[in-house]
Amino acid sequence: MASGTLGAAMEAAIDGRRAVALSFAFYNGDISADKAENACHVACSIISKLWTSDAWSQSHASVFNINVPLILEPDPPVMITKMGQSRFGSLYHRLDNGANGSMHPATGLHIKDHKVDESSLTPSQKQLRVAVDDANPETGQDPGAQVDGSDGATYVFSASVKVNSSLEEGTDAWAVHRRAVSVTPLQPALHSLGNADQAALWVQLGFQPLP
Repeated sequence: MASGTLGAAMEAAIDGRRAVALSFAFYNGDISADKAENACHVACSIISKLWTSDAWSQSHASVFNINVPLILEPDPPVMITKMGQSRFGSLYHRLDNGANGSMHPATGLHIKDHKVDESSLTPSQKQLRVAVDDANPETGQDPGAQVDGSDGATYVFSASVKVNSSLEEGTDAWAVHRRAVSVTPLQPALHSLGNADQAALWVQLGFQPLP
């Protein structure tokens, strides 16, 4: 499971707890304080409604996976969704020497002397990079500025996190893309596929298929 947030909520559900996985979705790296505060209010309102109505029992859900967009709209639409099949891109991008004195195309960061120009960072970029630094207090290196890769190249932390998704209608990514809140009811059910009509394959591999 790619999401540690959802993974923790699933663990709680397996333990018989009513669980919520809450994430904030930001656009263009903008995690300004006013948008974060608004998202907190929106999230608290939604969770309060779920809690007071005992939505877990009524919907037979064990986990509600909630994604709140970081926007200033105080009352965004709330959509019940299904899980989208998303792949998260890398948080670090190679810093090529050719980007010197310009804006790095993959990250939007300004480059000076082949390093990130810290003086050009927006408040949101600074806030995101401080969060990364705080998560790595013992490295002795500022991962927000640059990281030396094993290939000898320098990599910079991207202030923009892009999620590769097909944006299928009705999915959580589809709703967030429309600046709506997605609420996805889930159960931590691990379904055994058994033979799954592939008995011949298992025999070929030397396995014993189920009768």
